[in-house]
Amino acid sequence: MNTNENRRNAHNEVDHVFKDLLPTQNMAERSEQVALCHRMLDAMLNDGIALCDAGTGIGKTYAYLVAGTTFCHLRADSGLEAKPVLISTSSIALQNAIQREYLPLLSTVLAAEGMITRPLRAVIRKGKSHYVCDERLERRLTQVDLKKKNQAAAEALLSLREWLDADEAVHLSGYD
Repeated sequence: MNTNENRRNAHNEVDHVFKDLLPTQNMAERSEQVALCHRMLDAMLNDGIALCDAGTGIGKTYAYLVAGTTFCHLRADSGLEAKPVLISTSSIALQNAIQREYLPLLSTVLAAEGMITRPLRAVIRKGKSHYVCDERLERRLTQVDLKKKNQAAAEALLSLREWLDADEAVHLSGYD
């Protein structure tokens, strides 16, 4: 299979996802979203950069997820080494939504079609202010009287010995 045929197949796959598969999940086909996905896929295929401006509601998230998935699929079909796709978002909330909502739905649709054999995965990376420093945690634990703290806040503080992500300690006080 030649390179032009691979590219054509990749773009046909994008069209299939947006025009046939996602509408089965009550998602409307949006021509701007499909065009955006094609532009992103072309940049990936050309080892380039795409600077895309798209307004609210265009469907940027699915556009880049489908482009990245298609790119990875094409690489695998071509016998090339798998490479992760890095997505930088404007918020941790969007990262969480991608991991918990967007990728599971996309995985379900693609798996049902036989386009993937295992669910799509993502790893969330946050700024250092969201993670626990073991040394600072232990210093804080020696400074505070846990018996005087609200029980949920004390348990949240102690849980940080097990959890690296401070955002997962729901009842952690802002002071701690």
